[in-house]
Amino acid sequence: MLAIRRLGPAALVFAVVLIAPGRASAEIVARGVHDGSLALDRKGTPYVAYVRGTSLIVARRAGPGRWRAQVADGVSAGSQVMAFQVGRAGPVALVVSADSRRLNLVRKGLLGWQSIRVNAKVGANGALGWPGLTLDGAGRPVVAYTRWNSANFKSQLLLTRLNAKGRMSTIRITAEGFPQSYVPPPAKPVFVGGRVHVIESYGYHGTVATFEWFPNKRTWTGLGLDAGYGDFPLGPVFGGMGPDGVLHAAWTESMIPLASAPVTLVTRGKVSDSIFVLDRALTTGLALTRSGAEVAANEWVSPDDIGLSGQKYLWAGTIVHRQSHVELDGWLAGLALAPRGGRDVLLGGAAGLTWYRSPRRLTTKVIIESTDNGNGTVTISGRVGGIASGKVKLYRERPSEPRVHVATLNLSAGAFSFVDDSPPAQPVLYRAVWTDPRTGIPYAALLRDPVVDTG
Repeated sequence: MLAIRRLGPAALVFAVVLIAPGRASAEIVARGVHDGSLALDRKGTPYVAYVRGTSLIVARRAGPGRWRAQVADGVSAGSQVMAFQVGRAGPVALVVSADSRRLNLVRKGLLGWQSIRVNAKVGANGALGWPGLTLDGAGRPVVAYTRWNSANFKSQLLLTRLNAKGRMSTIRITAEGFPQSYVPPPAKPVFVGGRVHVIESYGYHGTVATFEWFPNKRTWTGLGLDAGYGDFPLGPVFGGMGPDGVLHAAWTESMIPLASAPVTLVTRGKVSDSIFVLDRALTTGLALTRSGAEVAANEWVSPDDIGLSGQKYLWAGTIVHRQSHVELDGWLAGLALAPRGGRDVLLGGAAGLTWYRSPRRLTTKVIIESTDNGNGTVTISGRVGGIASGKVKLYRERPSEPRVHVATLNLSAGAFSFVDDSPPAQPVLYRAVWTDPRTGIPYAALLRDPVVDTG
């Protein structure tokens, strides 16, 4: 039975967060929070959903430098926002518990926030896959998710819809445990020609495969979008129909023997075509534009990568559009299309979650290189594409350690150079950051190969 509960008055108290905008369109949404989900309403107003402690919070931009944050639900510790959209009736979020056994749909209604349990109870060996969310023409939620058994790796794909009266109905898409997968398969519903299709990815026996399931009379048929060597999908599947009338989907898949986690981008018109757009990154977004798909993902450097110990990684948010790779400073939590061809970006960093708006697609590319001079010094040089003058901040970084600001450098014809004559314990990485004075967006380049002591 579905459990529905309405939140009490305490959950309806909101806090208006006033942030003085230091730069245009660079605004802190939530201090001390490092991940969240970004969505825009039909008017282009940005919303951000995130978990703080045991509260699901939804923040709406109320004006320049002002965000209105509201507690939408009480959640168990460790819960995570898995999907987030804003429809005609307001925001809708999917939240999964830390043990991946409970999936709640939280939405804004006429009488306040409503929390609905989506899944029935799972067995002792059960878990839920990363769910996907879309909204129909009336703004009602459509949810796709899988139930998975860790004992035999069998799964079941389910589709749940909410009708006009607020009642949920669930149909089973796959049966008899297909497909088996080493991890719970992620799923994403999309509307194709007015009908709901579901994208599902799984990994089993050295193959990662992705299906597009569509209704066929009284059953469902799976169309293969992609299949190849790999272990299993990592994180969510993103998908949707682009303005070009073509289905696009993106996800990350693990290739443990190759120490890689490539990001796959699929386009499916009459035929399906797939490419790897990044060699190792976690996919966090997909924006579908008239000029093609833009994939948001986070590349990383781990302590093991450079021979250190620790648990924290260095992240480099990256936006891929065709051959363009634009890197940002920090964890890229969200990317969305903004009004009049703009882009909204949500970054997680030391300050918390920060929102930015660009009037156009992000194209600025920063390049960084290092040279060991052989005398105990290191030369760091690079360029900022399309920018003639300005300043670049240079940082030393090591995973699991606070980064250190080394220098602020002037650009000369777009180039910068610095000789570090007192590099600390090595190996060490460097990151160059140029901040757009119009938008506040921090474009960056992180060295992937560390500077090591060759003495």
